[in-house]
Amino acid sequence: MTIVDPTDDKDKKIHERVRALILQSSDKITKNIQITTGRIINTRIKQIQTYKGAGGKTYVIEAVLSTSLAGEVDGGIVIKFAYDLDAEVDNARRLARLLIDRQNDWNDWKKDRDLSAIRRFPDAVFAPEVIHVIPEVNAMILEFLSGFTSLLEFQIESRDRWGYAGYALARLHGSKCQQTDVKLYNPLFKMLADVIDEKFITFWTQALEQSQGGVEFVHGDSHLSNILISPMQIAWIDAILLPNLDRMDDVGYIISHAVQEHVADNIGFGVDDSKLIKTITRSWVPLILTTYKKTYDISGLYSTFPLDFFLGSHLIIRSGLWEKEIATILMRLGQRFIYEMPISKMLQE
Repeated sequence: MTIVDPTDDKDKKIHERVRALILQSSDKITKNIQITTGRIINTRIKQIQTYKGAGGKTYVIEAVLSTSLAGEVDGGIVIKFAYDLDAEVDNARRLARLLIDRQNDWNDWKKDRDLSAIRRFPDAVFAPEVIHVIPEVNAMILEFLSGFTSLLEFQIESRDRWGYAGYALARLHGSKCQQTDVKLYNPLFKMLADVIDEKFITFWTQALEQSQGGVEFVHGDSHLSNILISPMQIAWIDAILLPNLDRMDDVGYIISHAVQEHVADNIGFGVDDSKLIKTITRSWVPLILTTYKKTYDISGLYSTFPLDFFLGSHLIIRSGLWEKEIATILMRLGQRFIYEMPISKMLQE
């Protein structure tokens, strides 16, 4: 995540471009706002956070809209500049439909259940609708979001941040469980064969063959910046939507993203592998899994809990995205999670 600085000459051009797109899309934006605003006369950008992913660049914008009838209206707008615009628009629309179904399922599921342990989390989880597509600049604009901040920037204690992540993931995956489609992981196992001993490839293949933790879709790019938070709602953005995979794949991914950022931020001070593994295993994982399991009971889905495998795999994949020193640490951490299974051991204590 990068904060766009309006005083920097290069970033100033981004601000101007974003501002122009908002004004160009003003009629689409005002139709989406719940109050009568009239026309958007002007806009003032308060902050732009930018996230670069496999599908393009996403800008999460805090803006003040100057309107003809409602005065100034605070809110957030998401703009994505996509490499494959049609695919990204289709994914965003599918994610919105998926989370409408998940919300309906949630409303039925929570009846007659004690939700006191998770009552602090918002009841409404959704994905913003695509309100405007601008093919000439390969951009799409998502609906106006008032009062939202990415979970990475949300002003809460770190333990609550992981709690929100666990809750948001559980709500995204839903309560229905199915057999994980292991053949979809064959390319991953083939890639890992270059750096992981064959007996562990066999072990984790068999573990996933027995898994009942499969879901209709995993997010595929689940990290803290793709979860937007307001006091009343949670919004997911930038999904890849991979079908029939294991729910712990997303959990491993979100933790691996935080691990790579931690390693990158601390590389100059030295990274203690064992200490970091202990923090992940004893702090981050319990916080995210406790809330996940309080949202939906997933006991009995796994004979061998696969989170070590997914976390390790995603760390190994991420090692290919960094320079040598960071890459070496991520590779080593990934191998240790796959070989030593510290999360599974901790859960068995």
